[in-house]
Amino acid sequence: MNKWTGVVLAAGQGTRMKSSLPKGLHTACGKTLLGHATSLMRAAGASEIIVVASPATAQMPEFIAAAGEGVRIVVQDKPLGTAHALLCARDATGDAETIVVGTGDMPLVRRESIEMLLGIHEDTDALISMLTANVEDPAGLGRVIRRSNGSVERVVEEAEADTGQKLISEVNTGWYCLYADWAWLELEQVRVSTTGERYLPDLVAAAAVDARAQALVATDSSEALGVNNRVQLAEVERVLRDRIRRQHMLAGVTVRDPETTYIDADVKIGPDTELLPGNHILAGTRIGSGCIIGPNSVLSDCVIGNDSRIIASYIEGAEIGAGISIGPYSRVRSGTRIESGAYVGNFAEIKNSKIGPGSHVGHFSYIGDSELGEDVNIGAGTVTANFDGQDKHRTVIGDRVKVGSDTVFVAPITVGDDAVTGAGAVVTSDVDAEDTVVGVPARPINRKRQA
Repeated sequence: MNKWTGVVLAAGQGTRMKSSLPKGLHTACGKTLLGHATSLMRAAGASEIIVVASPATAQMPEFIAAAGEGVRIVVQDKPLGTAHALLCARDATGDAETIVVGTGDMPLVRRESIEMLLGIHEDTDALISMLTANVEDPAGLGRVIRRSNGSVERVVEEAEADTGQKLISEVNTGWYCLYADWAWLELEQVRVSTTGERYLPDLVAAAAVDARAQALVATDSSEALGVNNRVQLAEVERVLRDRIRRQHMLAGVTVRDPETTYIDADVKIGPDTELLPGNHILAGTRIGSGCIIGPNSVLSDCVIGNDSRIIASYIEGAEIGAGISIGPYSRVRSGTRIESGAYVGNFAEIKNSKIGPGSHVGHFSYIGDSELGEDVNIGAGTVTANFDGQDKHRTVIGDRVKVGSDTVFVAPITVGDDAVTGAGAVVTSDVDAEDTVVGVPARPINRKRQA
């Protein structure tokens, strides 16, 4: 197949969602509905992607971000139907010979289906090829009418279907492959429906006159599931989550209890990693191989290195190295980097900090805006007091420092290599290398401990 352009129709009002948020910005498995559509176009090989939006959404930063980098957005000024929406993209498509048109509210359409649709379209010299599916409940969807020889004749919208046609189970998904030069001419001739709109499926009947309309029946009927309300959004997400889990399991990931394991779209997980029950692996997360995650962990937009263990903990926006153990019941917040071989105990919180290799952060500790060197031992109950009521300050702790339980570092503080703090110390000034400090406020009890 030569280069082709993808057009996503996303100008619908989405009134049945009962939401102030545009329908395309609602999410399924951590990704916007619009993002699912443009990602599908890109994965199937589109050389350019255009999104048709309403005037209200076209300038929204969130909408532009959801469409993705390099995607062009054009505006449908008035809601005059899908045929009119596609016409709004005509100038933006330039000299594209082939156009794939899809909707921004059907995240279950598969890349393989689009690739097969493109193949059929090219092999049969069709003017229009559409993706269809056989479903148990076709209510609300356009029915595919076929001739006695099985060829496609037209699509009938439910509002215009008679009793017999409503019994047809083959429905139009709203995804098409079009020969562009023909489509632009025919779109201008599409009749106005009783609702005052012009419908894109009318092109099927126009092409069928010359037997140049084709249909590919999707192997998975769920591809016809769209999102018009919150109930349908939940159903689509359920199906999508099952697909995602199966993909990971077939790629070598052990999922102990799939029904209680939630994995977002675009998450990466290495082979021989084991997911225990109750995990939420959210958007932007990358997990290495040989890890054990859970039970009951939440990972969001973070990186987990190989052979790490995360037990009942919340990790967000952090980078976790290889061979690290965290938890149970700890929280690692954004901006944190924990290097290989480190350990974080239970009920610890780490924020915007670097934990050096081999360092241990003990139980019931808070480490914020800090930098720990190698082989540091943080005793239970340690706090880096990083906020003075107005500004945040950093704590820098050198290599091999031993921090006694319940130590408080009142930042900004620098602690030299091989220093020691006594239990309960409140450190308010810098500590020299090899010093031991105790008390409130902490004072050195010896200078330069001898080896």
